[in-house]
Amino acid sequence: MMCMQKQRRSNWDQAIQTGEDIKVHKNQLLESVRGPQPDLALQILYRDMSSLCARPDTFIHPSHPSAVIGATAKAWTLAWAGSGQQKQQQARREMHVFLTKMLQTLEPMLPDVEARAAANLLWSAAKLGVDPDALVPGMTDSLAHQFMADMDAATGQGFASILVACAKLQLSPCQGGLLKAIQNRLATADMSGFEPQSVANTLHSLATIPAVTPFVAVLDALCQRFGVLLKSRQAVELPVAQNIANTMWALSKLKHAPSDELAISMVGRMMALCHVPGQQPAPQAISNVLLACAELRLPVKQADIDGLALFLLSLGRQRMSRQDCTNTAWSLAVLGHLQEAQLELLLDQLFALLVSRHELSEPSLLNAAGLTQLYQALDWLQPNQNANVQQGTAWLNLKEKLDSLGPRPDLAQPHPEAQLICLALTQLSLRFKTTPAISGYRTAAVLEPTGNEAPIVVSLESNIYLNNNQSR
Repeated sequence: MMCMQKQRRSNWDQAIQTGEDIKVHKNQLLESVRGPQPDLALQILYRDMSSLCARPDTFIHPSHPSAVIGATAKAWTLAWAGSGQQKQQQARREMHVFLTKMLQTLEPMLPDVEARAAANLLWSAAKLGVDPDALVPGMTDSLAHQFMADMDAATGQGFASILVACAKLQLSPCQGGLLKAIQNRLATADMSGFEPQSVANTLHSLATIPAVTPFVAVLDALCQRFGVLLKSRQAVELPVAQNIANTMWALSKLKHAPSDELAISMVGRMMALCHVPGQQPAPQAISNVLLACAELRLPVKQADIDGLALFLLSLGRQRMSRQDCTNTAWSLAVLGHLQEAQLELLLDQLFALLVSRHELSEPSLLNAAGLTQLYQALDWLQPNQNANVQQGTAWLNLKEKLDSLGPRPDLAQPHPEAQLICLALTQLSLRFKTTPAISGYRTAAVLEPTGNEAPIVVSLESNIYLNNNQSR
């Protein structure tokens, strides 16, 4: 008995020492990988860690291969940012060989792998762009089984990490058994320990993992937790801009409407962050929030939408992408907040972006989806028959500018009921113009109002009802 206790003590001491050695190598790697020879820094790690794990006097704990793979994942992006593709391919082959050794070292110890380590391993592999099964057959499902076996000990970050891994690698481990088990657990879990990023990452992953139908109870629970966090008086618990953008983007893709109170709180928090130095949202984050508001028809405050648009447009073309511009124009139009000056500025920024990237020689400067969004936005601004000459001229100038970006896409196939809608409008003696059907947002006609209000768009939206609110 005494000998066994001494052996355990010795093993524990060795495990601690091995962990310290790995920590030293990790710190050295993260420092040197930013230097002129990142490939050499990684090769040194591969050599030293392979040697350490092969030594007969080294006691290896399951956490050790996990730590080494995690360090490799963190260093990889730093090492190869901006480097040539050929050099990256050679480095990736070397990384695969090393990763295979680490996973093979871990394989006999799989029964002792805890939920946190299993989640971290899959997350690290996903960050490296490698399905563990491709290197060690059966490893992905084995790690998933270990996570499920120890799921009661999993934290919000653990759930988020393993779901992010499944989304990045487009996997449904254990033939979907892992995702079902996680959702069953989350549907009844105490989420008081979930941080904003865990909630946002979990929702984002559920929206992007293939062949998964998220439980409404899980989505409601995550939304409820996010709402609690938005009311927190602890600064560390308040969601940052990217958390809000990822959450709203995911809910729009899942067609799951948050409560009106949560929607107003999320957009209000995003607007408030525009005035906080160091926490101001990126253009894509604002664009995604506006898009989610439009797609989910959220009843948010006009002042917040106008404020987000104003801040976004003040950032300039250096930070906006083409998709940011087209999504913003369409979203503001759907929300009824688009102004001629805003669309003109967005078109100018698109031209500037395309010129800076030498893309003006292309037949169409934007893809069909982007052009469709812009032409829909233009339709919203079309002046009615009682408009003055100045309004008509301004709109025609916008149309001419948009035409130079590319012609209106001919999406040909109208909605089968669009002709009936147009016939009914004709019988009612209402002036209108027809517009082509749009995938995902089908417009039948644009009415010309008799007063000075904005045009009214008649659309057929049976294919985009909200899963949890079919009446909206």
